[in-house]
Amino acid sequence: MEEHGTEYVGTLFVLPATRAFELNTTLHGVPVTLTGTVAQHLAAQFAGNDAAGEHIDARQLALQPRRVEILTRETHERHRAPRKVHFLMRILDVSVQAAGHEAATNA
Repeated sequence: MEEHGTEYVGTLFVLPATRAFELNTTLHGVPVTLTGTVAQHLAAQFAGNDAAGEHIDARQLALQPRRVEILTRETHERHRAPRKVHFLMRILDVSVQAAGHEAATNA
């Protein structure tokens, strides 16, 4: 089993109730859609858990491209094809989005 984290930029769609995500991005000039599971600590932020940190509004994420970190776990089993599972670990520019939202509401 191999794990590696990678940063991507793309349009992010999140379903907080099912902890699922979809990221539309490009790799080497080819459009790619990555799907997977939202990490538990990030799901708590979507749910508005005060102990998890700043609340993230999932409805605002798809409005513009986001920079995210995705952990990819590749499992190799004998006599089977390799399997890749993706986990959304962090949204790296959500604070920029929150600051812009506050400025828009104050204007």
